[in-house]
Amino acid sequence: MDASEIDVLVQRLVANPHDQEALAYAHNAGNADPKSYAVFLEKVGNSTSDPAYASHWLSEAANVWSITLGDVHRAARVLMMAVDKDPTQETAAERLAQLYRDKGEHKALVALLERRAKALGPLAAQNPDLKLHLAGIHEELGRLWSEAPLSSPKKGVENYKRAIELDTTSAYAVYALRELYKQAEQWSDAVPLFAMEQAIIDDPERKLALYRDEADVRKLAGDREGATTVLRQARAVAAEDPALIQELGASILDRIQGGDPVSPSERQEAADLFVTLAEMYDGEHGLLYSMAALDVAPGHDRAMQLAAHYAKELARTGELAPRWHEYLKANPGGAMAAEARKETGAPETGFVASPSAPPPPMEAPGPSPSAPPP
Repeated sequence: MDASEIDVLVQRLVANPHDQEALAYAHNAGNADPKSYAVFLEKVGNSTSDPAYASHWLSEAANVWSITLGDVHRAARVLMMAVDKDPTQETAAERLAQLYRDKGEHKALVALLERRAKALGPLAAQNPDLKLHLAGIHEELGRLWSEAPLSSPKKGVENYKRAIELDTTSAYAVYALRELYKQAEQWSDAVPLFAMEQAIIDDPERKLALYRDEADVRKLAGDREGATTVLRQARAVAAEDPALIQELGASILDRIQGGDPVSPSERQEAADLFVTLAEMYDGEHGLLYSMAALDVAPGHDRAMQLAAHYAKELARTGELAPRWHEYLKANPGGAMAAEARKETGAPETGFVASPSAPPPPMEAPGPSPSAPPP
């Protein structure tokens, strides 16, 4: 096609983008001279006032530059023009983004995505679909900024927060933002994001993992009582999980040993949890669990009974002397009181003397790796 032919065809398609005769003529001529065809499509795109059509023509021109002529740089430039013509058209933007991804041009990709985000921002408020698309753009920006080679967590946080503002159901953005806060040891900022993800997901295993992670983060944030509450909520998902029973009991025991105020009802709860485990596992673990129960509730009848049973089996009855004394002080009329008096030599009535030293505080043992006895 010579210049005059190109100009005539450009005018025809600008006036009527559905002019099939002009399109067919240009396409046939393009088979013989692809470069002239690409230039022609560019001119149509640049001359068309309708943004959507302009973006379409420029995208087609970029296809010819890239696929037929192998000029990737020219294709990228034309695709950027298409994006500028109509930021809402995803085809051109995604093609250009993929070019940058394929070439590993992270900075160029970020610049493109930020340019699109800026253009789409004012439009997204009126268009729910566009709003979700914009959230996806900010998600990708968050990932690009937070990972190598850009490695700017602060910008990653900014973009993930924006993604969540646009789409509160984005589990990926919520997770990624929380992980960035954890990496920065911003524990208190990370905490609210656990409940946000819990509201999105349904998978029980994922919910349980989130509860456990939140409990750890709350402890790091100095909220040990909150950690206990979260582990208690986790039992709604897996009430019979021995590891979770141990974690909840240990959480309460840690607060007691740390000097935190712990209510009598919570102490009883922890003791009952440890007794449950002592009834599931025998031997060494059964003894340790029953003694942990006595650490939080010294007068617990069943815990004392189990501790005496396992200590006798293991020939370790001498270890129970301090706990017999504490049991008798806490529960002088309990089911194990007679045996306690026998073990301690205490009189049937009256003041119960303390042993020379109280039982040392202990950490709650982990769950036994063996299966519970039948």
